[in-house]
Amino acid sequence: MDSRIFSGIYPGGIVYADRQREKGGDYARLAFLPFDTLELEFAVDCPQELADQISLDAERIQVRIGQDFRISTSGQTVVLGWAKCAPENNAPRRPGMRG
Repeated sequence: MDSRIFSGIYPGGIVYADRQREKGGDYARLAFLPFDTLELEFAVDCPQELADQISLDAERIQVRIGQDFRISTSGQTVVLGWAKCAPENNAPRRPGMRG
């Protein structure tokens, strides 16, 4: 990925941001990959060349639907794509959280 793109892992998903642009006193958000649906959401002002690179990176996560993904150094994990792979009546009490 381009060195201006960086990502952060949060309890709800992965945020992709731009080191070269600021918005509201923080790095400009480019995209968000929510763990529950794994449907990549782009900011309206995300440059296409960066969107292409982010899509490739997100695909590495999206193909792991149904697998545990570590979100913290304490060992907490989420089930990737849990909203798509768990039947509604069998959904986890704390959506996607384990550990």
